[in-house]
Formats: sequence, structure tokens, C-alpha cells
Amino acid sequence: MPLRFLSPALLLTLIVSAAAVEAPIPLTLQSRAPAGKTTLVKEPWLPSRTAIIVCDMWDLHHCKNAVTREVEMAPRMNEVLEKARKDGVLIIHAPSSCMKPYEGTPARERAKSAPTAARLPDKIAEWCKQIPAEEQAIYPLDQTDSEDDDLVEHAAWAQELTAKGLNPRAPWTKQIDVLRIDQDKDAISDSGVEIWNLLEARNIDNVILMGVHLNMCVSGRPFGLRQLAKNGRHVVLMRDLTDTMYNPARWPFVSHRRGTELFVAHVEKRICPTITSDQFIGGKPFAFTDATAGMKRLQIILLGDSTTEARIPKMLAPDEPQIEDTLRIKLAAETDLPPCDVYNEGVSGETIRRLLDTRYDKAVKTKPQADYIFIRYGINDIAKREDFKTNFPKDFRELLGRLRVDHPQAMLIPMTVIPYTIESPHADINEVVIQFAAEEKLTLFDIVPRYIAELKKGPDMLNYRRYPVAKIPEKLRAYATPYIQPGTDPAVVVLDNHLDGIFGHLPGWAGDRHPNLAGYNVIADETAKWLAPVIRARK
Repeated sequence: MPLRFLSPALLLTLIVSAAAVEAPIPLTLQSRAPAGKTTLVKEPWLPSRTAIIVCDMWDLHHCKNAVTREVEMAPRMNEVLEKARKDGVLIIHAPSSCMKPYEGTPARERAKSAPTAARLPDKIAEWCKQIPAEEQAIYPLDQTDSEDDDLVEHAAWAQELTAKGLNPRAPWTKQIDVLRIDQDKDAISDSGVEIWNLLEARNIDNVILMGVHLNMCVSGRPFGLRQLAKNGRHVVLMRDLTDTMYNPARWPFVSHRRGTELFVAHVEKRICPTITSDQFIGGKPFAFTDATAGMKRLQIILLGDSTTEARIPKMLAPDEPQIEDTLRIKLAAETDLPPCDVYNEGVSGETIRRLLDTRYDKAVKTKPQADYIFIRYGINDIAKREDFKTNFPKDFRELLGRLRVDHPQAMLIPMTVIPYTIESPHADINEVVIQFAAEEKLTLFDIVPRYIAELKKGPDMLNYRRYPVAKIPEKLRAYATPYIQPGTDPAVVVLDNHLDGIFGHLPGWAGDRHPNLAGYNVIADETAKWLAPVIRARK
């Protein structure tokens, strides 16, 4: 019987029954708070209400390394597409500027013939370089020079493309052949309008983006993450099947792999959630091999307590460069030095004993083989470890023994602890540290002189303010409200002196001596100045 002769009630029953038969795809969506904490949400997506857009997986690219990475990723992507297609997900191939080879094919006509949507968003045909949620964020990558090729190899690649009669700046002609196009089911389009019409015509709410490059086309195209997110689609990025256009010689001077991770985090904070390919086909998420990792980088590990971790600056200014970032960037400014990665493994309240007993295997042993390990402990050890002068060197010696086994090539560098004030330079702790370094024949890095010199410029310039709400007079608490961090003992927490005019007269207002961003910049700057000649000498 034709559907038009069915009663509305019976038609609704048939639709509900069909949906009940359709097996949903169980997905786990990952988002991030501005400070970086991840949130996981489980959602079942109906395949008939879901589409995958494959963005700009071209056959060629002007960056040779980009092609190498794409070729490595494409087989895994095709596995996902085959599984999703089998489950009933609409696959939309979007190789921008490459529609000519597909004109007249069923998949191309499927996109072109979709009826015009009743709701067509303004500027859906245009690139979108930013949405409001990104306006206050620091853009994670400098992509003004986004090619990470070796210069000689890049020149040879450009000549090879030219010899084939291709434009070396835009050599793409079609989608990479590894990705199969099903002409009976798929669609092909690079138009924001056509793709929007197709989604509307099929009542598709959920969209998955995969492809290249995340910081450019995947986010910005008319059919990209920003346009879909701001116009109400439930869009996610498949974060393991993407790549960035990023040159590690540019800010923030991280590896290419880390650059992609930083932009994924930006997407999760500001644009949309992400998922991984294993949620469709099992196994583990895709990861590029070491063959695509680029040149070898020096590995630096920072071990210590809260004066290393920088928990409060990371919480209140998550987009600002932190101590590990500043150290890496300062070393990158020394253009004769190799690039480096810096891992901050400091933890508030930690002693060497606690590191050894609880975190070492996970936080230190598993790190890439280190070249330099800075060790700054003592403040918590003297307060928490019995018989400090005996047991602290004993714990330190045990730590050195484990580091020498797990990171045999690393230079182990004891550091003095930072002075909280000019009058309280922690001489009792540093005396033990200095003596220990001499006994172990280790090169000591003494941060004290530089930090005291900076404290003399302004005794409270290098520390943040953390003050219990209970100590603030009732008549002043209204001023405190926007700055209160909740907890068992709520406190006003700010990184600088901008509340000193209101609360500065309160006893102990600036008494928390943990570094703020300025303090950590001093530590990072002095560390870079100390380390640069050491690297040159060892190189």
C-alpha cells in the first residue's frame, strides 16, 4: 500500500519501528574545559541521522611531508568509511577545488540535486576563520609558514610536481585513490551550500569531520567544523584521522605531532568535541609512525613540587605559555641549538620519597629517553620527611639510581629551591642540595641569585595571591566574589597585584609565595640561559 494512504498514526508507528531496528553507533565524545580538563560523554548516534565529511584528502600536496602523512593515514580512514557506510552513515567526499573529475557521476549528482534547504544559514558558502568562542583564546599555532619539509627536499619535490605539469603550489587534482567512493551511496561536493542542503534533505543532525588539514581546511571550510558548529549541527572531529599544516620551526616550537595535539585541544575547548576511529572499527586510535616524526628533538624533563608544576597559573591562565613552554621557546630562540621537548612532571606537595613510591613508573620511566633532567625538591621534604638531612640525600640518591637506569643518556641536574623572600632564601635546604651535588659530582644549577635579584625589584611581583575568604572582612567580600576558588577552604586567587588596592592592607594578603607567571618566566629564562651553553658543549 502506498505510504500516502496510511493513517498518520500507522505511519508514525512504522517510522518508530524502523528506528528501533536501526542499531545506534556508541560514541564517546571528548571535550575540554578552558583549563584543559577533559570531559567524556557517551552518546548513541543513529547511522541514518549521521554523515561523515572527508575534507581535502587530495592526491597530492605542495608539502611533501603532508603527502607522506596522508598516505600513511588513508588506509585506516578507508576502513572507517567502509564500516560507517555499511552501517548506514552517509559519506560525503569533499576534495575542494577538485570537482571536475567527478562531474556527471552519481555521487556528484546526489549532492547537486539535493533540494534547497528551507533554512540556509547566512555565509554558509564562505570560509569561517573564527567563531565567538575562539575570540579570547590564544591561537595555538603560528601557521604563517606551515610547511615542515626539509628545504632541499621541498625544492626537489616542487621540481617533480612541475615536471608532471602540475602547479607546485596547488598540485591536487582529485581525492586520493585509497579512499573508495561508492557511487550508489556516497556524495561528492566541496560546496557549503550543497552539503548543507544534503544534510537538511536527509534529516541528518550528526556530522563527523575527518581529513586535512585541521588548522586550516577542516576547521575553516564552508562545510568545516566552525560553520557546522555555529549553525547548530552536532559536529565532532575524528581527532586521530587528521593532521595539521605546521612547521616546528615556528611558535610554539613543538614537534609536528605535538602541534596537531595542541590544535585538537583548541578544537575541544572552543569549537566542538572529538572522537577516535577505534570507536567504529575497534583496535587502538590511529597514530603516525616515527617515520613521519621529523628531526630528532632534545628531551628535557622537569621534576619537582608545586614550584615546578605551576598548577594555579595553568588553572587561571591556561592559554598563556607556562614554564615548560617558556623554556622551550627561549631555547628555540637560540637558533644554533636543536629543537627540544620539555615535560613538566612537577606535582604540588610532592617529596622525592612520594615520587618514588607513587608516580615514578608512570610519570618518569615511561617518558622518551631524556637528554636533561632538572630535579628541584626540598621544600616539602624538609617539612614532611623525618630526619631531613639524612633521609633527603638518601631519597635523592635512590632517585638518581633509577634515573640512570631508565634514562642512561640524561644529564642529571640538581637545582636549588627558589627563595620565597629575600629574607627567607631556604638556605637550610639549599645547603643540603649543594653538598649533595658536590658529593655525587653532579653539575648544580643554582637558581637563587637570579630569583633574589628579581625579588629586589619588587618583593611581591613574582608570587600570586591566594587568601582565605574566611579572613576577608564581611564588608569587602562582595569585591572578592568573582575571584573565589571553591573548595573546603574557599580562597580568593589572582595571579598578580590588581586586587592589592582593595585587599593589600589585610595581614598576609601576599603571603603565598608560590610563583605567578612572572615568577615562572624568571625560572624558565634563567634555566634557558644556563642550559644553552651546556647543550652546545655536549653537542
